Amino acid sequence: MSIKKMSKGTKEKVQLILTMSRQADVYVLDEPIAGVDPAARDYILRTIISNYAENSLVIISTHLIADVESVLDEAIFIKEGHIVLHKNVDAIREETGMSVDGYFREVFRC
Repeated sequence: MSIKKMSKGTKEKVQLILTMSRQADVYVLDEPIAGVDPAARDYILRTIISNYAENSLVIISTHLIADVESVLDEAIFIKEGHIVLHKNVDAIREETGMSVDGYFREVFRC
């Protein structure tokens, strides 16, 4: 089957597998779970966690914080091009009494 005929979720999985198979120092993943079903999200997160090079950095840009929160070590919140928070996720939880997702919603409340 050609990639053009694959579903969005399957395309995302193939692209992720190709990306994570490299022995990179830094992986930058922009919205890797956006637009895919929950089962595909779980697969994608498992693939990221189990396949990155041991001494590498994985940067995930996403608005779907609740879905990735369990795999985060640090969080950076950016608003209008400026960093408004850069902190260890455990420190965020301890200091705010909230999940990272909950705190994100508080900081960016409309």
